[in-house]
Amino acid sequence: MREFSALNGRIQGVRWGKGRPVLAFHGLLDNAMSFQPLAQHLVDWEIWAIDLPGHGRSAALPGSGGWSLPDWLPVLGDLLDDLGWPEYDILGHSLGGILSQMLATLDARIQRLWSLDALGPITDSDAGNLDRLQRIYDRRLKPASRRRHYAHPDLLWQARTAGRFPLSEPSARLLSRRGVGLDAEGWFFNYDRRLRQENNWRLSEDQVLAMLQRLPCPLHLAVFADSPLGDEARLTARKEAVPELHLTTFAGGHHAHMETPEPIAQWLQSTDNT
Repeated sequence: MREFSALNGRIQGVRWGKGRPVLAFHGLLDNAMSFQPLAQHLVDWEIWAIDLPGHGRSAALPGSGGWSLPDWLPVLGDLLDDLGWPEYDILGHSLGGILSQMLATLDARIQRLWSLDALGPITDSDAGNLDRLQRIYDRRLKPASRRRHYAHPDLLWQARTAGRFPLSEPSARLLSRRGVGLDAEGWFFNYDRRLRQENNWRLSEDQVLAMLQRLPCPLHLAVFADSPLGDEARLTARKEAVPELHLTTFAGGHHAHMETPEPIAQWLQSTDNT
């Protein structure tokens, strides 16, 4: 494992292996270490896994307000510029898969996508967006919540084993290697706390379908059978929208790429030339 940085240190990451370079974007509140289990089973690949802005050791997104998905795209575009590769293949999990799909509709340097448990973002109606805007506006009057601290670092990885997407102890410990901090009050999760808030605005379902229709490159999608990727009706419409989709289903939950990486690594390498 080798550390790397980009954008004058604003983006931090880790590299594994040697061979074809593949950029990797992790899921929400995870970090670059989520790709280590896969990287150990990939032959002739060099995984460049970043900590997304506000995660791990990377700086937060600019600004002090809330966030929405389009806010990430200029920073990720700057990352591609800074790395300077002539073209990019991107492996993304969850939020990272969604962001890579959105970015690929904008940047012709992206030649291939592998998305793990991700096919477009969560959507909302116009009314739902306006209701959310009202909640966010009203929240400004309330005192900001304080960061939660823990007496011992083991309590943080233990919390990840009982979260919305429960992790095994080895996976939770692995993410904690880059995902925790320490100050005078104790140990804490070191992600940008804005990421726990509702995002400011969500795309509509029609906008997501229009985005997916614009994907110019092949999309290899792995759906994890026990994960709440989305309702079947919505997923069917999204699958039909993608011009070149290659779909495979694997057993396991939302972090199957960490818990059972071998079959997913085999699938990745089997799609190397498609």
